[in-house]
Amino acid sequence: MNKYIIFTISLVCLYFILNLIIGSIVNAVFQPEWLTAWSKGQELTGTVTFGLLYNPIDLISLVLSFVISAVITSKIKYT
Repeated sequence: MNKYIIFTISLVCLYFILNLIIGSIVNAVFQPEWLTAWSKGQELTGTVTFGLLYNPIDLISLVLSFVISAVITSKIKYT
């Protein structure tokens, strides 16, 4: 397979898997006192992504899946 196909498939799959895992962890430990920090995280995420994302979990999942997919793609030997 082409390395770009493997990268794209792993990026999409890892994004959804990491988004579910991180989201469930945040939902399990979230405290009402953290709402001010969460709103600041949403503002920062919106600024960094030029308004495309507002949820910090999405940004963290996207960055982690991009890094992991790049490592996976670089480790595979192509013929």
